[in-house]
Amino acid sequence: MTKNLGNARYVPPKDASISLFGKVAPALFPLVAAALGYMIGRQFFGL
Repeated sequence: MTKNLGNARYVPPKDASISLFGKVAPALFPLVAAALGYMIGRQFFGL
C-alpha cells in the first residue's frame, strides 16, 4: 500500500509540457475570453 502511494506521487518527466501548459493556460485565458467577447460583440453590435 505504501509503495502504491509513493508511485502515485511520482511525476514522470514526460509530463513537463503538460505542467508548463497548466501554468500558461490561466494567464492566456483572460486574453482569449476578451478576444472572443470582442469578436462576438462586434458581430452582434457592429462596433
